[in-house]
Amino acid sequence: MKRPPRRGLLDRILGMSDNSLFIAGLTGVTAIAASSLASWLTSRGNADAARIQVSATTQAQRRDGVRQTRRAAYLNLIEQAQVVADELRGVDGLSTTGCTAALAAHRDRHKQLRRTVTLIDLEGPSSAQVAAANLLIMSGTLATALAATAENSCRENRREFQRTLRAYIRLIGPFVAAAAAALEET
Repeated sequence: MKRPPRRGLLDRILGMSDNSLFIAGLTGVTAIAASSLASWLTSRGNADAARIQVSATTQAQRRDGVRQTRRAAYLNLIEQAQVVADELRGVDGLSTTGCTAALAAHRDRHKQLRRTVTLIDLEGPSSAQVAAANLLIMSGTLATALAATAENSCRENRREFQRTLRAYIRLIGPFVAAAAAALEET
């Protein structure tokens, strides 16, 4: 009896049924396609996540920058307002000449206060702007009352100056509250 010749590996593969070969090819193609699709989706998801992260970081940095700029402007105005109040507390005991010197110094401080209020007008928000503007207006009223006292150091002018100074000092608190609220918002 004659033996059938041995078949090689290639012959065996070719001898498989056509369905088996088709299924094996389809499985391979599907695996490659699924792997490619998964890779593409993953890279796209990573890109979206990176974009979102950059956006969130940028917004956080912007908010922090706004907060720091506002904080510096608010602190500057509070310091300027306090200097005005501190320097004018002793005016009541000054002579006419002393009142004239105090008026000249106050006008310089008023200019500095105006520059600071202008910065707050740029930084906002409106509640802080209004409170700062009220301080500036009252500082101008202080200058008027001080000028009247320097011109005529009578008791009534001194009382009016002291009333105006107390009103000015009372306006510092509302500005501080508005500034704190504005910083909380950012």
